[in-house]
Amino acid sequence: MRLRDQPTTIAILGADTVVGGAICALLEGSGYRTTPIDTHPMGIVDELLDGADLLLLAPRLDEGTREAFLGAMGKGAPQRANMPVIALSTAAEEDMPEGVISVPWPCETKVLVQRIEAVLLVQAASAASNDSTTQAETG
Repeated sequence: MRLRDQPTTIAILGADTVVGGAICALLEGSGYRTTPIDTHPMGIVDELLDGADLLLLAPRLDEGTREAFLGAMGKGAPQRANMPVIALSTAAEEDMPEGVISVPWPCETKVLVQRIEAVLLVQAASAASNDSTTQAETG
């Protein structure tokens, strides 16, 4: 189920690894656009996420890199602070920051797509609820 007419864009932190590249290819094969981001990105985080609807963290991403990237989200573009984040995690990576949805890795592409769609659906419902609340307050 697609939420919009245009394809959803997923930014993938850690896409410069073999697994990250494979995830890009699998998601593109499932109808998503991907924005690959290197494990050690150069640039402003919010600019790297420009146009993305969701951030996917590749498995076995260095904890320091993950924390720094997530901590910088929304600094230059406040709306990015609410971007949904999914982390593909191995058994060794169980401690995820608050608000990050963990999906066990490896998993079937179908399972990953279902989780992405569920997260985007919740995000869209939350945005619609916030919009109606804002309109009621200003109206």
